[in-house]
Amino acid sequence: MYQPLLIAGEWVNSRDIRPLYNPFSGELLAEAAYAEVSHIQEVLSSLSKAQEEAATLPTHVRYSILDRLVRWIEAEGEDIARLIAQEVAKPLRYAKAEVKRAWVTLSTGRDLVRTLEGEILPGDLMPAMEGRWVLSRRVPVGALLAITPFNFPLNLVLHKIVPAIVAGNAITLKPAPQAPLTAYRLARALLEAGWPPSALSVLLADPLLAEELVRSPNYRVLSFTGSAAVGWYLQGLAVRKKLILELGGNAAVIVHDPPSIREAASAIAEAAYLYAGQVCISVQRILVRKELYEDFLEAYKDSVAALQIGDPLNESTHLSSLIDERSFIRVQNWLMEARLGGAQELISPTFSPQNRVITPTLMKNLPATSHLAREEAFAPFAELQVYENFSEALSLVNASPYGLQAGIYTESEALLKKAFQELQVGGVVHNAPPTLRLDTMPYGGVKGSGLGREGVKYAYWEYTEPKTLLW
Repeated sequence: MYQPLLIAGEWVNSRDIRPLYNPFSGELLAEAAYAEVSHIQEVLSSLSKAQEEAATLPTHVRYSILDRLVRWIEAEGEDIARLIAQEVAKPLRYAKAEVKRAWVTLSTGRDLVRTLEGEILPGDLMPAMEGRWVLSRRVPVGALLAITPFNFPLNLVLHKIVPAIVAGNAITLKPAPQAPLTAYRLARALLEAGWPPSALSVLLADPLLAEELVRSPNYRVLSFTGSAAVGWYLQGLAVRKKLILELGGNAAVIVHDPPSIREAASAIAEAAYLYAGQVCISVQRILVRKELYEDFLEAYKDSVAALQIGDPLNESTHLSSLIDERSFIRVQNWLMEARLGGAQELISPTFSPQNRVITPTLMKNLPATSHLAREEAFAPFAELQVYENFSEALSLVNASPYGLQAGIYTESEALLKKAFQELQVGGVVHNAPPTLRLDTMPYGGVKGSGLGREGVKYAYWEYTEPKTLLW
């Protein structure tokens, strides 16, 4: 299979063609075209016309496009889930869950189109203005540049594209190089659903060429999901743009007085290691009240032992390969660094270089200077910490440079309110791991975890600006 570029609705070839392999089996999945300098210039030169077409699309057409995409995901969801599992080694159970979430994202956008609101304000606040009114509505700020990661190759793309359809932003998508096939399949469906061809470009590009897109004043919105280092670097390039940066973190969960220790341990173990921990809100830090430590650790180890490791196309699998060799080597090095620095292994990993599988790891007493203590692991790793009082637990969570989401297990309404008030995160999840995300809610972080919010309605606000008529 050969996958060309999509530029302003046209399929375009390139001299730069690279193979794409299944991370688990090593099977050749496709050969994908990468953008050259001329392709970047072509995309940028098309944006003025593209934005005009996207912005003037009637409401009923935008509704129809999203409704057709809802029916597309219903009809082809099984095949798309298998493609995700093959492309990024996401276990099929989680790939299917991603498809179901994609349906929610699409249907939320479809319903939002019909309920968009403006304001009518009095204009006669001074005698000279008697008889005047102010009409305010939201309009698209301009073309969107969306850069997406590999780990949710369907739903995270939709979280950027759907608000653009609702608002009327021309779309340029640069998917992760590990996961272009799902993005291109979605692009074909979007064109077939009636989106203006000129207002859609999808292309793979090396970092230097992608930076030319980020620098271009032709884009007025940049929505990026990925690592903090890359995100904050792009912020410096994205002059005169609205920014939505979702940059992950090292999510913590507090186990204070859970309804059930065993149920909490089971949920947290899966949330730490599902999809080999390659989720921006996977559990990385587990904070357990001292009195619960022994019981929790026993239940946690039992839960980890029940997790299935192997072929992502097997529906019983929980974790499989890391996405690529670079990630596998990085995680190995970080784990060794922690061990040499004095960290204690409570659950020890094994390594399978052939298919880049690392089994679940649990450590305590991490050296404060180690990468695993300071950075997002993006790996099947978690750290266990013990605390004595609730205020200490909150302080430990807040000590992180990141602040995406946190979870808290407690039966106390007062402690839940205290956590909600004091935790420096974008979201707090009650009696569940922080890995839980609803696609209708505002989602994003504080501190090093980013800027702005996703969720269809909330991203729509980011992609638009108010425009007023005084009459």
